[in-house]
Amino acid sequence: MFMTTFIANFNKAQFLAPLLLNQTLLLEIKPHHENSIYIELSSNGAKTLFYPPNHIDFLIEGESQDLEEVLLNHVSLKQLIAFGKVTIKGSYRDFLKFDAIIKLSAC
Repeated sequence: MFMTTFIANFNKAQFLAPLLLNQTLLLEIKPHHENSIYIELSSNGAKTLFYPPNHIDFLIEGESQDLEEVLLNHVSLKQLIAFGKVTIKGSYRDFLKFDAIIKLSAC
């Protein structure tokens, strides 16, 4: 599954930890017609949360195939937002941070 690949790529990329120094980014990945997946990104690495957290920093919602392409960096998040295939909720700062993490974790 693409979530485990994204998490493994994030955890392998040691240079990503400073982006989240003393900070945690809580993500909700919400494929249409499927259950949400919650991911915690921090300087200690990425992990899947099995229960919804009290607070979500960033939500990305779309078709499962589109979310897979974004998280594996096959298509730009900005591009799919512009085409209306993916919607996001959260601060612009978190958007920029998450977009950079996607691109850098695929290296």
